[in-house]
Amino acid sequence: MKKTILRQGGAPLLAACLTFALFLLFFALYGLYPAGNKSVVWCDMEQQAVPLLVQFKQMAARGESISFSALNAGGMTFYGVFFFFLSNPLSLLVLLCDIPADMLVNLLVIMKLALAAGTAAVWLRYRVPELPAAPQILLAMMYGCSGYGLFYYQNLMWLDIMVMLPLLFISLHILFRRQNPLPYFLTLCMMMLLCFYLCYMIVLYVLIAASLAVRYLVPADQRGKTARCLWGASFTAACLTAVIWLPCFMQVMRSARSDGLVTGLMNTYLVNHLPDKLALLGCTAMGFAVLPVLWLRGKQKDGQARYDRVMLLLLTAALRLDPVNAMWHTGSYQAFPLRWGMIPLLLLLTYAARRLVSPAQADGKPPRKSTAILVMCIAAAVCGGTAAAMIFFAGDRILSYIRTLWVDETSFFLLLIPILLLAVSYGLCLYFCRRKAFSVRVGTVFLSLLFCAEFALNFHCYMGKAADEDALFGQTMDAAGRITDDSFYRLRMTKKYGHVNMVGALGYPTLSHYTSMTREDFMHGVKRMGYSSYWMEVTGTGGTVLSDAVWNIRYLLGQSPDWASDVETVWTNSTLSIGRRDFRLPGAVLTDAQPEDIAALPAGKRADVQRALAKQYLDLDDCVTEYPVTTQHGCTVTTEDSGHTVCRLDSDSDEGIISFSFFVSGRQSLYFDLYTQTGNRLYNPRNGAGTVMLNGRTIRTPYPENNTNGLVWLCDAENEYVSVRFKAKKDFTCESFGVFGLDLVQLEDAAQTVRGAEMQYHGGTYSTEIQADKPGTVILSAAYDEGFTAEVNGQPAAVYRVNDCMCAVRVGAGTNRITLKSHVQGLNTALLIAGFGLLCAALWYLLRGKLSEKVMRALERVSAYGLQAAFVLILLGVYLMPVVLCIAGMIRDARLF
Repeated sequence: MKKTILRQGGAPLLAACLTFALFLLFFALYGLYPAGNKSVVWCDMEQQAVPLLVQFKQMAARGESISFSALNAGGMTFYGVFFFFLSNPLSLLVLLCDIPADMLVNLLVIMKLALAAGTAAVWLRYRVPELPAAPQILLAMMYGCSGYGLFYYQNLMWLDIMVMLPLLFISLHILFRRQNPLPYFLTLCMMMLLCFYLCYMIVLYVLIAASLAVRYLVPADQRGKTARCLWGASFTAACLTAVIWLPCFMQVMRSARSDGLVTGLMNTYLVNHLPDKLALLGCTAMGFAVLPVLWLRGKQKDGQARYDRVMLLLLTAALRLDPVNAMWHTGSYQAFPLRWGMIPLLLLLTYAARRLVSPAQADGKPPRKSTAILVMCIAAAVCGGTAAAMIFFAGDRILSYIRTLWVDETSFFLLLIPILLLAVSYGLCLYFCRRKAFSVRVGTVFLSLLFCAEFALNFHCYMGKAADEDALFGQTMDAAGRITDDSFYRLRMTKKYGHVNMVGALGYPTLSHYTSMTREDFMHGVKRMGYSSYWMEVTGTGGTVLSDAVWNIRYLLGQSPDWASDVETVWTNSTLSIGRRDFRLPGAVLTDAQPEDIAALPAGKRADVQRALAKQYLDLDDCVTEYPVTTQHGCTVTTEDSGHTVCRLDSDSDEGIISFSFFVSGRQSLYFDLYTQTGNRLYNPRNGAGTVMLNGRTIRTPYPENNTNGLVWLCDAENEYVSVRFKAKKDFTCESFGVFGLDLVQLEDAAQTVRGAEMQYHGGTYSTEIQADKPGTVILSAAYDEGFTAEVNGQPAAVYRVNDCMCAVRVGAGTNRITLKSHVQGLNTALLIAGFGLLCAALWYLLRGKLSEKVMRALERVSAYGLQAAFVLILLGVYLMPVVLCIAGMIRDARLF
């Protein structure tokens, strides 16, 4: 028994260990932890994975569940975030060790890639059992070290699907050959647990693979049964995992991710980002080596050859035609254009394994062994020399990906040289092995030499040169634990001194957040209030002293020159400081307004939003003063009937000067604004419109930008003349433009008499107790979510959305004890679906032996027809429809390829 286990598991274990050791060796060469001080953290890993790991540790230390977190986005459902980023068991290592998260992810990356090599070896041993152990291990290592891992490792959760894919291949093979659905069911459930949203691509592949397999690989008398097993296992897996995908899907649909599908497809290009896709696949040039052989097997009419060719055709179409590729990504993508790339990689490596053991050609004299070895020695030397030349002499010209997330033309065409050389060399080696010029063992030696050269170049381009000591992480983490305040509060950065999710990672509640779960209404609401946001990111910078008070932002993280004179520094180091502001409002404020009357903030000028907040919270009518343009040179500023401001530079001017000169009466906090609500667009046409200056000193340049499109705080002025200039660099149109001031004396006096109460938070529940002399509305400093339920004095109460993104409840006269509890929306429904799935599975298990053969045949026919219908729908909806829409959009806009 032990010998059997060792014999069966030895190759996968060795493949995983060798892959891990290979990465450790290159980590040492490039100074990466644990063999150095550098981290692989950059891009999405730096902005999302690492901060969320640290926040997960914060939440665990506080005894909080994964359902809700007060640390993000004014308080948000964390359930979807957890299953999006953190559901892999390896994430628990952050709870079990004290390794800094930016270093721990180094180990997580190579552990996952090593596991991917191990599972690939299991698949190759199962699929090509006659393949010797040495080439099996080598091909498995090629999978673990492939371009998918090297390009996309900063999205840690995608590597989980890379690990599971070989096991899915095994389970499908068992389903097709033996009609046993259990391995497929278990694998699909596990993949849904690890990364639910990549499972859309997995299900798409499964339906295509199953449809082709039933047509070409499964015997005619077993096709109906195979289809029935597939649908039954898929249905049961979908039901049981509804507790994951249904709440997460509902959360995604409320986010700013939900763009129009048709509009997106009509605005894309028919061919796009090919260098990125080909460069990723080209990191495993063995795949390119087997492509010609696979496609040109015209004489072979067996089912496997036909299956391979149709699958290759469909995957190539998805690779080549970008609208089809977009549909493989649920309709759109912003970056990482081959998230399903692990599928063709594993298929091509499987074809290579089959090629190594395929029968030798009978015709023709085989090449001489000495000639074959000489050719391969030359090929290995040329490939190794080319890789070394690229590393030492190409410099930054091959590193565009780690700078921009895209492979530019220069990088691609330079890297295409070693890719083609390696593909030809791999092809020659496969040819010599197949023609028996030398043994598979000798061929494996040459394949290993080629792989080493290939990996050295790829590691250098996509991981080694991206490594850094990540001083920003340590600098930001130094601010953790510096606030000793048990009351309810929030903190914001004054500028983007660190990645926005790091504020929550520090353990401080904040408005900041960046994941695909960021709510659309929250993003739009806080942007209207004056805070910066773009894409799926709420930076939290900007705002006013009033909006900060509304959101209970009592602390500021930044540098002391960033804040007003009334802010007291409570902690500082050589780079960052934490300041505390005394002006504040309670977390729960009572107003006479009806929830329907304050549901939405005013559109247009953000000065009007501040007026609305002042009236709503403090019953102030005249605490906002707008200052008009006094002079303009080199440009013309006009106001349209719609209220929009239009600035046009003079034809003979490269720069316009717009001046605001005025006397401040009393004490005011002054702000500058240039704003238009733009949804979640990555690029705002107003970005870089100009420079903001105060009394001859530059305050912001350029402004606005993605990270600084909120209000610009100018200064606190008291009974003095102020000069504000805006140097316009280009034409622009905006909803809100100009300078306004908030009367600080009025705000402070009104805050003393505000009707409100402090709010507490614990374990997903907000609570407060407030006195009211008559019925009214209590606005809570909590971001709105449909998952909230409220109680007033123990009785259920409706939760209203006010100010676009905040919660409110109605109360009666007297003492009102209010609790606002979070629940994962859709979870109860998902539990019912899971129970229904289990019931159906149990009934099938109990009754299947009692069903007549006629009924079983009918079920099988329906299942087979259903599989054919699914394949047709995929061809129409995923392949044909997006191409038609894309071409229609190109014709409409007169765009070229």
